[in-house]
Amino acid sequence: VVGYSGSQDNIANRNPTYRNIQDYAESIRLTFDPNQLSYQDMLDMFFGLHTPADPRWAGTQYRSAIFVHTPEQRALAEATVRAQGTLGKYVAVETASDFYRAEEYHQNYIDKAMR
Repeated sequence: VVGYSGSQDNIANRNPTYRNIQDYAESIRLTFDPNQLSYQDMLDMFFGLHTPADPRWAGTQYRSAIFVHTPEQRALAEATVRAQGTLGKYVAVETASDFYRAEEYHQNYIDKAMR
């Protein structure tokens, strides 16, 4: 699911949209079965598929971040970021905030664009 996450003020900032993203980042929410795919496997896929952006030009909306839900996820994410060397310095590990589903036209965007 595509949406918005990562606000530093979940109380003041509510219901972000593409036109009013506030301090959220565009993000995806993944639901997974750890018996089928480990969290470490997902982290490895993240770095295999994603080129982190320098936050000086990416800004809040497009910052590269991993939003964690547990201390175990944070430890794995931070270790994986460190292992990336220079590339990892552009990825923030942040505590997950509220997640808001993006507008419908953002969902399955690539599939829709290929039609």
